[in-house]
Amino acid sequence: MPIDFLGSVFLDGTDIPYWEQIKTYGPAVTLLAGIKWYMGGNNNIWDRDLHGKVYMVTGGTSGLGARTTFEMAQKGAQILMLVRSTEDQWLVDYIEDMREKTNNPLIYAEECDLASLHSVRLFATKWLDNSPPRRLDGVVCCAGELIPRGKPRQITIDGVERQIAINYLAHFHLLTLLAPSFKVQPADRDVRVVITTCSSQAMAQIDFKDLLWSERQYPKGNPLKVYGTSKLMLGLFAKSYQRQLNVYERKDKNPVNVKISIVNPGLMRTQSMRRFISMGSLLGLICYMILWPLWFIIFKSPFQGAQSVLFALYAPIFAKGDGGNLVQECRILKEGSRREYQSEEFQDELFTKTEQLITTLEKQLAIERKKQELKQNKDDKNKNNKKKTTESKEKHYINEKPKTVGELDSRINELRNLIGMGQQLSSKELPLFPDQTVDSIVGKASNPTKRKGKKV
Repeated sequence: MPIDFLGSVFLDGTDIPYWEQIKTYGPAVTLLAGIKWYMGGNNNIWDRDLHGKVYMVTGGTSGLGARTTFEMAQKGAQILMLVRSTEDQWLVDYIEDMREKTNNPLIYAEECDLASLHSVRLFATKWLDNSPPRRLDGVVCCAGELIPRGKPRQITIDGVERQIAINYLAHFHLLTLLAPSFKVQPADRDVRVVITTCSSQAMAQIDFKDLLWSERQYPKGNPLKVYGTSKLMLGLFAKSYQRQLNVYERKDKNPVNVKISIVNPGLMRTQSMRRFISMGSLLGLICYMILWPLWFIIFKSPFQGAQSVLFALYAPIFAKGDGGNLVQECRILKEGSRREYQSEEFQDELFTKTEQLITTLEKQLAIERKKQELKQNKDDKNKNNKKKTTESKEKHYINEKPKTVGELDSRINELRNLIGMGQQLSSKELPLFPDQTVDSIVGKASNPTKRKGKKV
């Protein structure tokens, strides 16, 4: 019997080399390998040809977003990465490297700083300002900001807490501004929007009186509360936004074929996670490197985390139904981990209040930008006037005839100084004016006493 044979080999030994070491360490290694395999999660089994399709990606330069972008580019998709600035040599090299590795030249970048609502609006306006409407097959929202523990509150240029601003407000603003583009896509086009969330939403605390966490005390010791709140609000927004797209009536009477998926990719070994665990310090980074074998076992790689995102993009089941699906480990969840996912009223109220907040913020920021613009124009005008006055004085100074000998000497000394000939005349040089005598320059008396003649 096989069991008897294995039992005798394990207890009595065998002629296999290093059997004692295998018997000692084998069970532990097997256990660790099993944990590693289990923590890696499920793999996406679906495939899809993405040639000719256009996708926007946020957070496409690192972590989960970078791996998702790479996988989509290998399938032939045209990728438009939304980045903080396009004037970055590293970004140019990064895109060129990805084009070469994926053999796909259709990878581009556009400026869309998620820390600025104005930047998001500028990009969306530029995208929509095209006739005929541009093709758009999907948006993948992977960008996220996670502040390390112990760090003080950080705000964006708009004055909003950074995690709330980037993780929630920016994506809310981007997707709602792109609504006209979603609604005009052909009815037979399979458009998919993927929003990434996180398990930290279990710690979320949504307060309609303080959605942006501007009045509540910032939890410096546990920033995951704010991060989780931003991710929960993003998921609830997706639910409400999906219903709005579903009820929109097109002119051709066809439904809007846009499906939103809320994906939890799991815990991954990304730059953001490393920064959070190390608490943004050198000592923390050293501890992170020492414990790296532990992180290697319990955390997914970006490739493993991207499997659920790719599942939401590739699986044909998402083209059917009403959308707004929660996805985890390449499976569609029936219910969310929070009761807010079952309350349409709560989701719609969150959508409305967020929309009002963004409108108020944009008005205030527009006024502030106008003030700064007027101030800058005034400063530039004063600077130009001062420059013109200086130039006029210099011109007048050059053309004006010297009135005194000292003024002429001063001007000549300035010219001599410019050409490096010194500032003052040597005492042995000839006089500049004919009424001056050499004796007066070399120190002799200019009015010598006359000799008196003797009387005869």
